[in-house]
Order: sequence, then C-alpha cells, then structure tokens
Amino acid sequence: MDYDQYKRASKLPDVKTTIFTIVGNLARKHASLDLSQGFPNFKTDEKLMSLVSDALINGHNQYAPMQGYFGLREIISEKIASLRQRTYSPADEVTITVGATQAIFTAITAFINKGDEVIIIKPAYDCYEPAITLNGGIPVYIQLDAPDYKIDWSAFENKITDKTKMVILNTPHNPTGTVLTKSDMEELERILKPTNIILLSDEVYEQYHF
Repeated sequence: MDYDQYKRASKLPDVKTTIFTIVGNLARKHASLDLSQGFPNFKTDEKLMSLVSDALINGHNQYAPMQGYFGLREIISEKIASLRQRTYSPADEVTITVGATQAIFTAITAFINKGDEVIIIKPAYDCYEPAITLNGGIPVYIQLDAPDYKIDWSAFENKITDKTKMVILNTPHNPTGTVLTKSDMEELERILKPTNIILLSDEVYEQYHF
C-alpha cells in the first residue's frame, strides 16, 4: 500500500500538520520568540531537579493509580478550593492526565457518539475537531471575527439543536486571546442551564495575568 492509499484508509485523511508545528519550525528557522506553544524556554529550577532526583532515588518510579497519584490530586483539590471556593473530592472528582490534549481527547471520547453535535468556537485549538470526528461527532462552528473577537450569543444559541451534546470553550481563548467577561459567562449559563449539554472547559491559560 502506497502513501496515498494509507491516507485514504485513514479515519482522518484531511488532517494536516498542526499550526503549532508550522509556527514552531518558523520560529526556530528565524531565531524568533515562539509564543505558539507552552513549553518553557528557560532552565529548569535547581530545586525541582533535586526533588525529581530524590523521588527517583527513593523508588517513586512506578505506575501511578489510573486516576493519577493521590497526593497530586489532593493538592489540585486544595488549589481549586483556594482559588474558586469550590470543593472537589480528590478520590473521585479529580483525574490526572499526561497533558491537556489527552484530557480533551479522553473527555470527547467518553461522551461523543455518532451523530452528536459539538459546538466549537473558531479559530480553535487544533485537537478539538479530529477528536470529535474520530468519535463520529459533528463539529458545529461559531466564528470569532476581528477586531474584538467576541462571541455572538444569539448566533451561538441558534446553533443549538436536539443533537447538540457538547460545547467546547476556553478562556483566555486560544489563539485570539479574548477573555470572556462575567456577562459572557451569564449568557452561557442562561443558554445551557435548561439543557443536558456538556460543557468542556479548556482552561489551560486560566492562571495567566493580563
């Protein structure tokens, strides 16, 4: 089987190289500051390296429980309680993944079946659509337009049908940088509250300060 045959046999024949790979390669080519990805461009803290080394020396190098190391889940639960004044049980309401993309893929896979519609705010992080498509779902788009990149909540509400299973949202929005306001959140609550639609909130930038 040649490359074209493999491509046609793929479940995602039209998926191309991600924009993050393209921008990252351009940044390296031109020795530019790369803001497209979240990896740090500075040396790892000496204390962190020491703690990691100590953990390995002391035998903490085995498989963690499926939900993630309990001590880390406890810390995350405490952090949410401190920041959001909401309490989540580390035993059965917090799960650790190897990264945000795996968490997003897993959440979509757990809930989306063939024919389910998922509303996406465009432009969007490019892992959303492939995960939806792989699971037989149908991406439904809300486009953000320059210069303010605000959500048109009337257009959003009009996109909801009896097939809408999930809405994917992130704020600050990737890649436009739009930060949803309290009014935006209230509109979202008003629209979704009477439904059983799942809100997948991708909050990878929530601790950024603007």
